[in-house]
Amino acid sequence: MLVLALLFGLAIVLLANFKTLFSIGLPLRVMGLTVSLILVLSTLIGCGTLSTGGGTGSGGSTGTGGGGSTIAATSVSNMTVNPSSVAAGSSASATVTLNAPAPAGGAPVTLTSSNAAAASVPTSVTVAAGQTSVGFAVATGNVSSDTSVLITASYNNTVASIRVSVKAPVPTSTPISISITPSSASLLAGASQQFTATVTGSTNTSVSWTATGGNITNTGLFTAPNVSASTIVTVYATSQADPSVASTAQVTVSPATTPPPPGGGSGAYSGTGPIASWRAYLYLDTDNRYHQAIEIYNAQGAYPVIGYSYVGPGCTNLPGDTFNDFWQPIGNGLWWFINQPNLVYVTWVWYDNATHKQILQQTPCIDYSGAPKYN
Repeated sequence: MLVLALLFGLAIVLLANFKTLFSIGLPLRVMGLTVSLILVLSTLIGCGTLSTGGGTGSGGSTGTGGGGSTIAATSVSNMTVNPSSVAAGSSASATVTLNAPAPAGGAPVTLTSSNAAAASVPTSVTVAAGQTSVGFAVATGNVSSDTSVLITASYNNTVASIRVSVKAPVPTSTPISISITPSSASLLAGASQQFTATVTGSTNTSVSWTATGGNITNTGLFTAPNVSASTIVTVYATSQADPSVASTAQVTVSPATTPPPPGGGSGAYSGTGPIASWRAYLYLDTDNRYHQAIEIYNAQGAYPVIGYSYVGPGCTNLPGDTFNDFWQPIGNGLWWFINQPNLVYVTWVWYDNATHKQILQQTPCIDYSGAPKYN
């Protein structure tokens, strides 16, 4: 009975594994030898149909009931970066992920950048054993324009990549500024001064000129007003590109000395200005004629002093002759006209130099017909 029961159970198992038995071609008999039965049982156990464990197997692997091994990572799964758009000079955080936990000893992942100058990464990172991901920093450099960089991670002949956008700095506009030359001046009433303006921060360098007194042209030529006492006049240069931007210069205007009447009088032919004091004389030259002369004293320095002689009173018509045509700086001393002593109306003007020709001081229109003679 025991043998029959065993053979009956064996028949059921054989039917379930008919293909396996057929493939090995083992001869079976109901009343076969013990050796044949042992071979069949061995074959069944080797094929996984019969198991010494508690579960069912599959092929040659150990079943779940037998405590099998964990599958290790074989490829890069994906990569992320945050933020994906980065200002030049800043950094971003990136993460590379494997398809499974890293094996013992970790999984080395190679990193590359398509433009290391714009966005650089470490040459490699290692996913720790048992972990699926690792993070790393993406450092950005200076760029002149927005730049897209491809970051690639490689492991076990598999790759994943992601793009990082490096944003160039937004250029800041240079504010418009204006400087006036000269920044200040001292003039007698009716005298003129040329101002110039330098504009930076704009391709439009044009300015509009205005003044709180006197007159100024659109080219910056200022004429001092008539005043009875020392007066401060402000000159403005306003940017035509941005009317909210302007610069100023200060002009100190002093009253002109009252011209002496013909024939003059004691002290009528003298004056003091910001640069020097002066006296007007008639000087007897080698031609035995009296010429228009000026004595300069207490001068602060040597400056070009130009004398303009006129035919009529007021010194308003075109000058008939000029003293110091070569604009030589002169200081203290006695100076006189050489030619045309008959032109008795003269104005003397002190300038800063022969280039800028800024008026520093000037006399009124002097009538030399009554000037004292120089001894």
